[in-house]
Amino acid sequence: MFFVYAIQNLSSERIYIGQTRDLDQRLSYHNAGYVRSTSGDRPFRLIALQQISNRSEARWIERELKRSKGKRTKWIEQHRIEN
Repeated sequence: MFFVYAIQNLSSERIYIGQTRDLDQRLSYHNAGYVRSTSGDRPFRLIALQQISNRSEARWIERELKRSKGKRTKWIEQHRIEN
């Protein structure tokens, strides 16, 4: 199982989209500063999540969400989790 996820910075409200097989480990990497693209904007909280059966589909969804702000906004609304 794979996950497409959206995390949001707690202060600037920056949103990052990613995909992973191990969600807990990936989120801890983001918040520990191990991911270069998010290391300056810590801490993050999970705001949206979608389970996907295979990596190629997860990567395709991630790519589409990163390319289109409209698709990203709609996807986040559809897959938002309660915090």
